[in-house]
Amino acid sequence: MFIRTALFATIAVIAASAQDPSRLEMLVTTLGKIENPAVQASLLKGMKDSLQGQRGIPAPKGWEEIAAKLKASPDEAVRARVQELSVIFGGGAAMDEMRAKLADATAPIEARRQALDSLVAQRDAGALDALLKLAGEPGALREPALRGLAGFNDERVAPLLVGLFAKLDTVERRAAMQTLLARAAGARAVLAAVDAGTIPKAELTAPLARQLDGLKDAEVSAWLAKKWGAVSAPNEDKQKLIAKFKEFTGAEAIGRADANHGRALFTQTCAVCHTMFGTGGLIGPELTGGYGDVDYLLNNILDPNAIIGKDYQQTFVKTKDGQTVAGIVTQDTDSAVTLKNLAGESVTLQKSDVAATELSPLSMMPEGLLAAMDEESVRDLFAYLGQKQQVPMLITAVNANDFAPANELRNWRADAGWKWESGEVVAHGGAKPIALTSEMLLGEGRLSAELQFSGSGAAELVLDGVRGADGFRGESLSLGGPSAMNVWTYPGPASKPLAKAFGEGWHAIVIERTSESLTVRIDGAVVYEKKGTLKKVAPSFLLMGEGSELRVKGLRVEVKP
Repeated sequence: MFIRTALFATIAVIAASAQDPSRLEMLVTTLGKIENPAVQASLLKGMKDSLQGQRGIPAPKGWEEIAAKLKASPDEAVRARVQELSVIFGGGAAMDEMRAKLADATAPIEARRQALDSLVAQRDAGALDALLKLAGEPGALREPALRGLAGFNDERVAPLLVGLFAKLDTVERRAAMQTLLARAAGARAVLAAVDAGTIPKAELTAPLARQLDGLKDAEVSAWLAKKWGAVSAPNEDKQKLIAKFKEFTGAEAIGRADANHGRALFTQTCAVCHTMFGTGGLIGPELTGGYGDVDYLLNNILDPNAIIGKDYQQTFVKTKDGQTVAGIVTQDTDSAVTLKNLAGESVTLQKSDVAATELSPLSMMPEGLLAAMDEESVRDLFAYLGQKQQVPMLITAVNANDFAPANELRNWRADAGWKWESGEVVAHGGAKPIALTSEMLLGEGRLSAELQFSGSGAAELVLDGVRGADGFRGESLSLGGPSAMNVWTYPGPASKPLAKAFGEGWHAIVIERTSESLTVRIDGAVVYEKKGTLKKVAPSFLLMGEGSELRVKGLRVEVKP
């Protein structure tokens, strides 16, 4: 064990300086003497990591022979690393194989993702059409494709991403925005879309405004000055601004605020850089919650440049083909520079591609974070920052696309028995009830889906109510089997039979909620109405009964801005 550990340590040291041609040849020679697949994979990974972001590296002496041998390895990791290195070394055949793998919808997702990353790192023009196609399709490869398009100066990119924006979830929107704002043409397309109302102005957060300002584009700068305001206000205005915010952020007012909405605002404006309760970015310091000192919050948010830590100064790197990458430098070598951008991604650029580098005198934490918020929203954000444990997130017009489950049922808590299957959420019942519960809360809005139920058990959909320490209090719609549907009221429970049976096959269900009314429609017909004050609810499904099955597709929510 000691010998193997020492060998891995030696490999890591050699691989760290693998950009030196003589070191590369030494590593290739070493590979030829090693038969252990785990050691081979480790050495290959070290070589790949040390060459990250590099292009046009000549293949070291002996590489073709070693690569041909290792491509037949029984170890998948060895084969994958060999292919990735062959791409870095400019192997035409390897590039063709990667392109084919990326385009193959039947290939494993992880293999396609590795192919995508390798081709993007090489800025392979032959992969551009595949990236554009993947960016336009829902799925696990959409987000990395959106990110990867930042490296391509192609006139098709900006119109595609702007057109897709309304369909993207929060993570995908963040990736799309980083790609769009990497070039002046994309930035102008975003601002035009904001003016047209096709991209909400709320998406243009203060960190992104700072990034736009760093483009130094006359048209973009003029738009910011007219419609955003000063990205950095004069010092004498800061204290006046802080005093103004103190007028409506008293402890009593914050105590009545909506922390669930505050979490949504935090996710949109702060979580790009900061982690709180285990969720968010790793660019800025982790936040602990429990912030009750409003003076501390106002001073740090409204005047972030009063004290700037060296590790939080932003750098703008401009490439010769017009791309601007903004972020914190994490590695700087003779041949490449790596930055962590506002999406939390590491971006490596070859020094030979860099036209200019500018270190901003301002903190990565931008001014203006609160500028786009009304007084109620500021109080809601501060209420969330004051929480000592995580709270559910309110569904808003900005994050509504995060609600629908996709792939791995993200943002949902699922008991065993629920799964994502070919675009549908599927559950098979048993002796005990199994639940699927959203981690997001719906207030006013419209929930729609198509449901199919079969079997002798029962399925329920929560309509209104909250789950507390004493259990669930509220109402749920029971779909039942062939009998009429019921609305169950808990605790109790008490039931109200409905005139209509759910029946076999697929049925469209629509639930419309306002603060004082609830309407349920199935296949266009109203089956249940309720008047009275409604609380925020975590949409949930429940299935019970041996042999029963529930299928859900097209699940979505709509919330007015």
